Amino acid sequence: VRIGVHVGEAKVEVHRETLKADYFGPTVNYAARVESKALGGQILVSTAVLQKLKQSALADLIVANAGSFTFKGVAEPQELHSVSFPATRYREFSRETQDLLCNRCKGPATCPRCDAIGEDCFLKRSHTMIAA
Repeated sequence: VRIGVHVGEAKVEVHRETLKADYFGPTVNYAARVESKALGGQILVSTAVLQKLKQSALADLIVANAGSFTFKGVAEPQELHSVSFPATRYREFSRETQDLLCNRCKGPATCPRCDAIGEDCFLKRSHTMIAA
């Protein structure tokens, strides 16, 4: 799962057959482009989102600059920010591989230290926490 978040006005229409709301417009397109730059398990937000959030909301999050990206239909490169929670701060994302890694020892999918797979190993207390 990848998540991209942007803030702004969106247009909405009710679909004639399904009677469900259909959201569209530049804001929705921009959010989709932000999401397309995220990796599996990653949450990316636009600078506009950070500017709208209150400092108290940001206090519970880990925010890091994810870099500058170009988007179709946008002239200038856009800064995106990775948002995570303290419990997931050591998770790493790589464009080269989407393999599960042990979150404690950064080993392969099946951790040689505890035979756990991916997230399961994160719950183990026998490993030393290492910063990404």
